[in-house]
Amino acid sequence: MKPTVVRIVLALLPLGAALYALAAGQDANWDLRNYHFYNPFAFLTGRMGHDIAVSHVATYYNPLMYVPFYWAVTSLPPKAVGFLLGWIPGLNVWLLYGIARNSVDLGGSRRTAWFCLAAATVGMLGVVNLAEIGTSYGDNVLSLLVLAAVWLIVRFRERLGASVRSAWPIAGAAGLLTGVAFGLKLPFAVYAVALCAALFGLSLPWRRRLLVAVVFGLGVLAGAAASGGFWVLEMWQRFQNPVFPYFNQYFESPWGTIGSYRDERFIPTGLLMWLSFPIWFNIDPMQVGEVDFRDLRFPLLYLLMIGLLLKTAVTFVKRPSPGGQPAAESSGRMPVTPFFIIFMLAAFMLWMKLFAVYRYLMVGEMLVPLTVFLVLGALLQNRRRQLQAALAGFVLLLVTLVPGDWGRRPWAADYFGVEPPPLAEPESAIVLMTGHDAMAYLIPFFPQPVRFLRIQGYVTGPSTSPNQTDRLMREIIARHDGKLFILYRAYEEWHAMTALSSYHLEADRDACTPFVPRIEPQPEHPFYLCSVRKIQSP
Repeated sequence: MKPTVVRIVLALLPLGAALYALAAGQDANWDLRNYHFYNPFAFLTGRMGHDIAVSHVATYYNPLMYVPFYWAVTSLPPKAVGFLLGWIPGLNVWLLYGIARNSVDLGGSRRTAWFCLAAATVGMLGVVNLAEIGTSYGDNVLSLLVLAAVWLIVRFRERLGASVRSAWPIAGAAGLLTGVAFGLKLPFAVYAVALCAALFGLSLPWRRRLLVAVVFGLGVLAGAAASGGFWVLEMWQRFQNPVFPYFNQYFESPWGTIGSYRDERFIPTGLLMWLSFPIWFNIDPMQVGEVDFRDLRFPLLYLLMIGLLLKTAVTFVKRPSPGGQPAAESSGRMPVTPFFIIFMLAAFMLWMKLFAVYRYLMVGEMLVPLTVFLVLGALLQNRRRQLQAALAGFVLLLVTLVPGDWGRRPWAADYFGVEPPPLAEPESAIVLMTGHDAMAYLIPFFPQPVRFLRIQGYVTGPSTSPNQTDRLMREIIARHDGKLFILYRAYEEWHAMTALSSYHLEADRDACTPFVPRIEPQPEHPFYLCSVRKIQSP
C-alpha cells in the first residue's frame, strides 16, 4: 500500500501546478495571439471563408482542441482560466507516478512509492512543462492522452501476451488515446509512431508483437478520425489538400504555394549536428526554439544510452551474461526497459527529422527521469547503485535547470484588454491585415460583419506568381464598394505600405488610429488601423 504521505503529495501536486500558473502570470504567447483564440471563434461562428489567412498557416489548423479554451476565456475570469490551465496539466503527475509504479520495484512498497513520486515530480519539472503550465499551447494537456496510453501498456503488459482476446482491448484503447491526440495536434504523430515501435520491445513472441502493433495502429487511425477526421475532410473539400497548406508539393493545391510550408529552420543539418543534437541544443537553445533555456535531461539520457550501447557491444563480443532483467524493474513481471528505450529513441529521432521544435518533446521530457533510472539498471545491474545514481541524476537536473519563458503578463480583469477603434459602416467594412505579427486574436472584438483579409503574411502576399488565395482577395477588393481599412503593427509599416501598393491602394495617413491591447508584450509598438482608398491603376 502506498504511504499516506505519498498519496497526499500526489493529490496536492496538481493544485501546486495551478498555483504556479497564477504566480507566473497570464499567458501572452505568440500562438495565443495568432490562432489559439481566433480559430475556435472562427469555427464556432462559421467564419471560414469569410476571413482569409488571418492566422497565417495556422488559420487552417484543427480548432477543436482550443474550443474549451475559448469557452473558458469568454465565460470565466482570467485567473480562473489560469488556474484550470495549471491544474489540468498538473494531472500528468498522476499518470507519471502510475507508469513508474508499474515499472519499478525497489523491494519495498514505501521505498518504491517515494522513488516513483520523485521520478514523476522531476518529470513534471522540465523546461517545456514549466513554460507551458498556465498557457494555451495544450501540449501538456494532450500529453495526458499519450501518458494514459503508456500507462495502459505498462500496467497490463502481461495481458498483451496472455491471449489475443485479452490483448486487443489494451492495444486498441492505447492506440485510440494516442490517435485522438494526433488528430487534435499533428505533431503528436511522433508519439503514435514511437509507441507502435516500442511495442516490439516487449517480451512477447514476434507474431504477438506484430498483432499488438497492428491493433494499436488501427486504434490510432480510429482516434485520429474521431478527433480530426472532420477537419481533414473540410480541408480536402475546400483546398484539395487534407493537411493544407502543408506538403503542398505533393497535393498541389492551387490555394497555396507549391511547397512543404514546414518550418525547417530548427531541423539539424550535417552528421555532426545529428549525432550531437541532444547536447547541441543545450549549448544553443535557439537551435530548437525562440527562447533561452537549459535542461540536461536529454544529454544525460543520451550519454547513458551510448554507455549502454557500448556495454551491449562488449557483452556481445564476449558472451551473453545471465540474468537479463535489471533488478529494480517490477519483480516477476515482464521487463519494460526495452520498451522505454525504443520509445524514447523513436520519438526523439522522428522529432529531429520532422520538427526539432523543443515544445513538441513534451511527453518525452516527462518520461526521461524514469527512462534514466531504467537505463542505469541495465548498466549497473545493482539495485543500490542504480538508485543512488538515479537520485544523483535527478538532483543534477534540478540544480542546473534554467526554464524558458514564452511570454507572460500581469493578471487583469480582462484576458486580452482589446478596445479596437470604431469602424464606419462595419456591416460593409473590410480590414486588410499585413505583416508577420500575430493579430488574429483582435478579430472577435470587432463587429462581427467586418471581414478580415491577410493580404501579406506567411501564406499570401504580393508575388509574381500569385496563388488562388491571392487572386480571390484581389477579386474581393476590386469589387468592394464599402469601406476599406488596413491593420498593421508599427514596426511593420514598410510591409503594410508595400502590400497596399501592390493592390493599387493607399492608406490615408490622417485617418490612422493607434491602439495597444493590454496583452501585448511590446506595448511600445502600437497597432494602427487606417482608412484605405483605391488609386487608379497605371
